[in-house]
Amino acid sequence: MPKIKDYDLNLVQIVADEDKKELNTRYAKMTPVLLNSKYWIVIFFLILANSVISQVPDSVRNWDNQLYLSNKVAGVAGNWRLSGELQIRLKDNWESLDRTFFEGVATYMVSKKIEIIPDFRLTVKPERVEYRPGLGIIYKFLKSDFQFVNQLKWQLDIYPNNFANNAMRYAVFLNQGIHEKIIVTFVGGALYKWTDDYNGFSFVRFGPGIAYVINKQQTVNFSYLLSATNNTQYWEWAGIPFVQLVININRHHKYVPAKYISF
Repeated sequence: MPKIKDYDLNLVQIVADEDKKELNTRYAKMTPVLLNSKYWIVIFFLILANSVISQVPDSVRNWDNQLYLSNKVAGVAGNWRLSGELQIRLKDNWESLDRTFFEGVATYMVSKKIEIIPDFRLTVKPERVEYRPGLGIIYKFLKSDFQFVNQLKWQLDIYPNNFANNAMRYAVFLNQGIHEKIIVTFVGGALYKWTDDYNGFSFVRFGPGIAYVINKQQTVNFSYLLSATNNTQYWEWAGIPFVQLVININRHHKYVPAKYISF
């Protein structure tokens, strides 16, 4: 005949098994939330910004108000999305022209989640002309009115006298539709350069934004970016309003294109 203590041990084992099942269920529910969280990348850039700020002595911190104005025209042909963008950048509290560039992008939409992005940028500065071919890849996650875009891109900055630098850019874009015509956005990115004289981050930029859908062909993007640029001697700080008009010639795409800006 079983003893009372045997029943007690069995009961303890049953309770322990139930607790283990409940714990496993909780972990199973938490895992996709952690992996697909909309906020972890924002936290990453806040930590990165704090790390950059903490390395900058108070004596060399400075601030500039800049302005980025952009007009982008895009169209779809099969699995290709072709676009051309003209962007003007002002610095010194909007009083001086920093640069004007034209960028052409031929995006191949491999699937609903992956895009290949070869591009070419021609930049005209007051002191010189620069060329920048690039090749990148985009991984995007789309769920209902939310889109999460990861962009990793290599670029070659070509200067006069055949001098060139390699760089790698990583950026993320969070897009959340809150209304038929309004999309709330967050952008963040960093550029890492390696040259004969310097290897390290060239800039870090991030900030919130909003997109207003005028109609099926036209969208206006507004963002405000916090920028920290490394001139190899110290970090230069700037606040940058970004204003862009996007004109879509057609929207007959097989997959939903990634929504991002060039900053």
